[in-house]
Amino acid sequence: MNRELLSFKPEPTGGETVASWRVPRRVTATLACLAGMATAAPMVYAAGYTVDPAGGSFGASMDLDCGDLVVNGPFDATGASFTKIGKVIIGSGVTFTAANATLEVTVGWENSGTFSGAGSIVTASNACANTSTTFTGNTTFNALSATVAGHTLNFTSGSEQTVTGQLTLNGVTLTGQGGTAYLTLPTGGGQTIANVGVSGVDASRGQRLAPTGTNVITGAAVNWFGVPTPTTPTVTKPVPVTGPFGLALLSGLLAAAAHLSRRRSGTSRRKPD
Repeated sequence: MNRELLSFKPEPTGGETVASWRVPRRVTATLACLAGMATAAPMVYAAGYTVDPAGGSFGASMDLDCGDLVVNGPFDATGASFTKIGKVIIGSGVTFTAANATLEVTVGWENSGTFSGAGSIVTASNACANTSTTFTGNTTFNALSATVAGHTLNFTSGSEQTVTGQLTLNGVTLTGQGGTAYLTLPTGGGQTIANVGVSGVDASRGQRLAPTGTNVITGAAVNWFGVPTPTTPTVTKPVPVTGPFGLALLSGLLAAAAHLSRRRSGTSRRKPD
């Protein structure tokens, strides 16, 4: 298939869905009309899509070529696969349903609505030459993964990302931007976490994260990593003077003191020659 941009729109006369080829990158398409093409092509290539307020659905695979997926209306992407998304932007009051879907997000995830992703996997990557992924708003993920070494996950202050299924982090840094953010793994969720740095991301609302690991950077990491083993102070126990050893030691000290006193006394009484 030609990797030029592909948009879908209703034909003005017949109402059928047709494909428009070689659309400039600045143009975004309307996903509301994509459902009819889902079975016609195994992969759709586009540089960004917008779901209009009327809503829509999509159930195939789409490479967004680092463009944004903007959801302005109810959108059902059950079982779909989205790769190389620049930003996922979910509008206020909008529900994005993505059960059993896979989404590769690069630049950011901005949620002002509702994400319903039972069985889905969201992966933060650097596929668009980005070095970080920023999460804004509160989202409940089924599975969240970030395993690109050196990548940074930024979470806006006060936001909370909840992972009910599997949280996978390896070689990444997590930071709270402008204040404390929250990353919550409730009871029953699983975690595979190694070689991560944390600063300003609080996990106290759920399980302890990376309980056998250590923070690879200096930063606030509430409810992360292993609990330091407290140092037990060494206490010198006094020797009881009433015990056998104490009495023997005391007797010896008294005898030595008496002997020293006698020697000094004898020296003082001796007359000079």
